Amino acid sequence: MKQALLFLSFSVIITSCARKKMIERVDRYNIRTIAILPVQLEVTGNMPKNVTPEQFQKTVEEHRKFMHQALYIDLVQFYDYRTRNYSEVQFQSIDKTLKLMNEKGISDSTAWQMDPQELARILNVDAVVTMRVTQNRIMRDEVALGVDVIGGIINQTIPRLNLPTGAARTSDMYVNCALVKGSYTMWSTRFRNQTDWNYPVQQAIQSVTRGIANSFPL
Repeated sequence: MKQALLFLSFSVIITSCARKKMIERVDRYNIRTIAILPVQLEVTGNMPKNVTPEQFQKTVEEHRKFMHQALYIDLVQFYDYRTRNYSEVQFQSIDKTLKLMNEKGISDSTAWQMDPQELARILNVDAVVTMRVTQNRIMRDEVALGVDVIGGIINQTIPRLNLPTGAARTSDMYVNCALVKGSYTMWSTRFRNQTDWNYPVQQAIQSVTRGIANSFPL
């Protein structure tokens, strides 16, 4: 019983300290509402074969929208987790952000070139979150799978070679994310990840957005 009360008291103290620090941080940033802008995705390197430019662009758009959704979900979930519920920060829904942009005739590509302060005013928020992703394609999934299979066969045939096998990467991903208020970058972070034939873009970006949410200051 005494141990339970001691643990409860300790938890209350830790939570109280965390809440105080979060409130102080929110007051310092003076941000209560945030919009997450459409993700900017640039794909470079080896392009897939037997795919038309239209099909490729469609895939890029699907990945870009998935990244936007993943970032929003992780930021909102972490907002509701641990001490974030004390911050009183509200994330504008993606639907509302896109609706307000559409009403003003602002496309995603136009938003990337606009002054964040002007966008925040249009979206009626205190600050915006931006994310830029560069994906450098190295090889196709089927080629990467073949490299791993051949490497495994060689190792079985000539064990002394000990060739590295498992998950030959198909692309490198470089991610920059920032919280911008007015003309100032209040916080920013960078992540790097990679994809392979068994670890697609969706999983790679979810790992990154979880990291962003975990280090997000508000």
